[in-house]
Amino acid sequence: MAEGSRGIQSVEVSGRILRAFVKTAEPMMLKDLAELADLKPAQCHAYLTSLKNVGLVHQDWATGHYSPGPFALRLGVSWLRGNPQTARAIEGLKALTETFGVMSLITVWGELGPTIVHTYAGLTQATLNLRQGSIFSVTGTAAGRLFAAYGTAPQIMELAESEIARTSQNQAIGEHINRDAFAERLKEVRERGYALAERRPIPGINAIGVPVFSETGELAFTISLIGKAEALATDPNSEALAGLRALAGQLTPENINKEVIA
Repeated sequence: MAEGSRGIQSVEVSGRILRAFVKTAEPMMLKDLAELADLKPAQCHAYLTSLKNVGLVHQDWATGHYSPGPFALRLGVSWLRGNPQTARAIEGLKALTETFGVMSLITVWGELGPTIVHTYAGLTQATLNLRQGSIFSVTGTAAGRLFAAYGTAPQIMELAESEIARTSQNQAIGEHINRDAFAERLKEVRERGYALAERRPIPGINAIGVPVFSETGELAFTISLIGKAEALATDPNSEALAGLRALAGQLTPENINKEVIA
């Protein structure tokens, strides 16, 4: 459809409701959801009924709060698997998880910051409360620092500043560090080409993150391994680090295009 072409208004209104969920990343009452979507509560309720019927919205029977439904998750997974770059990343991360016995993640920049869109734990015994939709802090996690080091969106550093000043309202996972320490971590990330989190923010847990870039050279997403420190070495000779960096090399647009053509 050409830009400016006439569309179906009811679908566009539904889109406003779905975008409201993205902005808050938490279950909402009808009145709050209607306000965010700029709708009257009665009108919003009618749309929510239809969205529930197709599985895009879920309503908690006990609280009455609304949240994205199971079909919304399936759409997201479908997009991940339909995109050649992320599909190849999922495949490669699964192999790394099964080789090293650690969890693997894909993180993108979302409305509230670095957001997990894919996890794979395999048979790892690490008790980590990380799932699709979990938010990382920019300053206090390996994935977050990759966005700060390589991302171009102005809101990245704005969020970093609010985390340092402790004014951020996001319930993000991550340690709190001061401005000087953050600047030093970013310097290390840019020099190494990858990010580390060693026994922080989760005691006894290490994380390694590597950036993946799009065809335009912008940061597309990050791939990470996270697990118990004794299982996930972070030194320069770490086999897990080498494997993750090798996977990132396979995910360059040039290599992905070669695979698609082949």
